[in-house]
Amino acid sequence: MALTKKTAVKKPAAKSAAKKAAPAKKTAAKPAAKKTTTKPAAKPVAKKAAPAKTATTEISVTGNKKIGTLQKEFNKKFPYIRLGIFYSYARQAVAKGESITNIDPDKTLASVRRADSGGDISISGNKKIKSLEQEFDKVFGLYAQVCYTTAEGKRYYTSGSNDEKTLASFNAECEKNSCKKGVWK
Repeated sequence: MALTKKTAVKKPAAKSAAKKAAPAKKTAAKPAAKKTTTKPAAKPVAKKAAPAKTATTEISVTGNKKIGTLQKEFNKKFPYIRLGIFYSYARQAVAKGESITNIDPDKTLASVRRADSGGDISISGNKKIKSLEQEFDKVFGLYAQVCYTTAEGKRYYTSGSNDEKTLASFNAECEKNSCKKGVWK
């Protein structure tokens, strides 16, 4: 019986010591936990998700962008088609059946655009080919053509009914027809 009494006496003493220590821990721990868990956990998750969606859905075209960089970005997003950018006078040369050459890919759009032009363009998969080509003419004063390379290596510009298609649908059509992939130059 003596053993049970000693243990019985020790238990209440231990419980009272634990009760005294526990309230101090609870009050000190709760405010610190609220400050560290709510604010930092919520903000980084939202910041990481938003830029990733924007970067993958469209290409931003400004005057500071090099032509070669734009063409690489375009071909990365649409691997079976490419974007040809020419001086505005190239449009007349094409109409006459003359050959034309691309603008130096190391130049920026601002350095080759028409003097009275300027602005930005956004390129996404749901944009029609003709709209993109018209925007380059209107915003930068440059002649742009969406192009593709057949499986045999022949290079073509879009025209006619193809200009009514969206970039994403035309890229998918070129993939289906075994056009060459990754030919942006």
